[in-house]
Amino acid sequence: FQYYDKAVLQNKEGDWYIRDRKLNIFAAIDFAFSLRKKADYSAVVVIGCDHQGNYYVLDIDRFKTDRIVEYYDHILRAWQKWGFRKLRAEVTVAQQTIVKELKESYLKQNGISLSIDEFRPTRSLGDKEERVSTILEPKYDNLQIWHYKGGNCQSLEEELVMAHPPHDDIKDALANAIAISIIPKQRFSSFSLGSNVVTHSRFGGVSF
Repeated sequence: FQYYDKAVLQNKEGDWYIRDRKLNIFAAIDFAFSLRKKADYSAVVVIGCDHQGNYYVLDIDRFKTDRIVEYYDHILRAWQKWGFRKLRAEVTVAQQTIVKELKESYLKQNGISLSIDEFRPTRSLGDKEERVSTILEPKYDNLQIWHYKGGNCQSLEEELVMAHPPHDDIKDALANAIAISIIPKQRFSSFSLGSNVVTHSRFGGVSF
């Protein structure tokens, strides 16, 4: 994997930059598989992308809940910090009820200008593992994804390298956030992120 230093992130007049590169910010939520118990994790992942097609994992919030108000609280905190305008949520029949409630009873009622993109995968896209791999593996192979060190990024890396991880909520949310991202049009001068290359057996990557 390859890493960036969070110290180079800056917010200038409401826009996020990594050094001199403006980032477009997107997010996704992966709901717990079971909504009847707190055994399963949910995750909110926030990413930024620059004009060269690099994707930076900015924030990972992983939690357990069975209450819609707590989903809202976690989404709200991420939105207030990062200012993304679109959040993707992969929905089943049960999860569609949660998204509807979030939109009508929480976001709209509180004047939150956040669009929730409801994603209903079809059979033609393959199973979840195939969909996630199709999005993530080429970008890791091309060294386009950057992690921060520590925190929940460590859990993400465990999900990525294990053949059958006990949880896959973070990498699922990461894939969905990347899927809706739009690369900025405006170009800024480039900068060097490092040169100490270390390959990874499955995903490839560098570290510095």
